[in-house]
Amino acid sequence: MQVTQFSELLIQKCLLDPLKPVVAGVSGGPDSLCMLDLLVKSGMQVFVLHVNHQLRVEADAESARVKEFCEQRNVNCVIISGDIKTIALEKKISVEEAARCFRYSALFDHARAVDAQAVLVAHNANDQAETVLMHLLRGSGLSGLKGMQLRSIQPMWSETIALVRPLLKNSRGEILAYCEENNLTPVYDQSNQDTRYFRNRIRQELLPELMTYNPRIMELLASMSDVIRVDQSYLESEAQKAWQACVLKAGQHFVLFDASCLAVLHPALIRKVLRKAISNIEPDLRDLDFAATERAVSFLDPKSRVNHMHLISNIEMIKNRRTELLICGQNDQLADLWPQIDIMMSFVLDNSNELNIGNGWKISCVESDKVPVFTRDGQTAALDADLLFGMYLDMYAPGDRFTPYGMNGKSVKLGDYWTNIGLPEKARKNWPLLRNGNGDIVWVIGTQISDRYKISAATKRILTLHLVQTLKEN
Repeated sequence: MQVTQFSELLIQKCLLDPLKPVVAGVSGGPDSLCMLDLLVKSGMQVFVLHVNHQLRVEADAESARVKEFCEQRNVNCVIISGDIKTIALEKKISVEEAARCFRYSALFDHARAVDAQAVLVAHNANDQAETVLMHLLRGSGLSGLKGMQLRSIQPMWSETIALVRPLLKNSRGEILAYCEENNLTPVYDQSNQDTRYFRNRIRQELLPELMTYNPRIMELLASMSDVIRVDQSYLESEAQKAWQACVLKAGQHFVLFDASCLAVLHPALIRKVLRKAISNIEPDLRDLDFAATERAVSFLDPKSRVNHMHLISNIEMIKNRRTELLICGQNDQLADLWPQIDIMMSFVLDNSNELNIGNGWKISCVESDKVPVFTRDGQTAALDADLLFGMYLDMYAPGDRFTPYGMNGKSVKLGDYWTNIGLPEKARKNWPLLRNGNGDIVWVIGTQISDRYKISAATKRILTLHLVQTLKEN
């Protein structure tokens, strides 16, 4: 392993600017010491971050050794500590996962603080083989089997700062040889021998067994991940086109699709688009296996009578108004998708003849003697003004009945009406209802008016209401 070759790789493959700083995650083990030594010798401006996970008695001593190593090379070094066991308990995740999340969050926070172009970590070719096998055993799709990349953007950490793995093509044997040749004295984390951890079992048990079948297994896994990565880049570009065509609306906690648009896609693209939606809603989710993906795909089947499904973790899928697919967080109200209110309010307009109902929604009001031009999307209500008095906005109450427009005065239970139009249960509790002074429902806002208040040949004054979504309030 030569410094010249390493320097060329940083620029040509990792796309790093030699004049801009980087943050290196250094544990003190052979991989990270090798990477740091090469970075220093290549002339890169390096800021080191060492994370003390407080999981082993040796952790404090290892932190001190990293600090000393950096001081000897005049490298800025920051050491932070985290109570990983407490974090794991609070988030109900494994200690291994909690440590990973804490570590990467800290690395990217430090990178932003020092205006670094990238975060560098010391994963090697052996780690790549282990990662591919882990994803294979978890039932991952192609996204998992492509493994790690030399350079990538991880949106859950940063949209602009790259994650770079400059040793990804080097074997653990090469790294150990470099440490010996350059008189580096790394520390060895004994927890890496603990086979209670999934990755360690693969490293200590599965890979050695696979090598008895084919000594070149790690090389072959690396080659496979390279091929899959190229195929994936094409699929991802096609999936992006499909995303733009099928997404009706997307927010922080939801993605709303045109279900018929999704249904005609190739199955491979459907899986990619659904995975992207789930990842957008819950970026930290790492357990979206093949079975969960197939459940999501089967939910789209028009023959399926299921309208709601808890998919995985905090993610649920909902058939919205029969023509749309909603993927969202279970506990999110989604007021930026639907009009939602928390309290009853009088129908009192401001100087602009508008009523702000909150969460970025408002109702505009115009009175005239002419029939307006409007679409039948439920966003507009044309009412006989002379039949209206003391109007107010309210929410559902047990026993509510509604007389939908066009049903010749026949009333139905409001819950049955919502079921008929496919309005999800999730939206109903706080859905705004425009009521007359006698409590009668005039307009199920955003859907349909009551037949009792429609305009007719006898109508003299027409009140036209428009539901409008504006920028959400801060």
